[in-house]
Amino acid sequence: MISFFTLIDYAAFFIWIVISVLGSFFLVKKIGLFGGGNKSQKVLTIGLISGHLFYLLWKNLWLFIVSLFQNM
Repeated sequence: MISFFTLIDYAAFFIWIVISVLGSFFLVKKIGLFGGGNKSQKVLTIGLISGHLFYLLWKNLWLFIVSLFQNM
């Protein structure tokens, strides 16, 4: 059976949250992308984090599907 989530997945997600917050700060506040406002920074951060959550859900589903065929 393929393990669904490992410590590496959780660590990668935590690092991605930090990268998302810092990246959106630099892109929005320092470079002035998307108007430079706080709302733009929050939307960009939420978008980056939700994109990674969507990836984790897809990975979970894919590993479940693969594990079904592995038992045959």
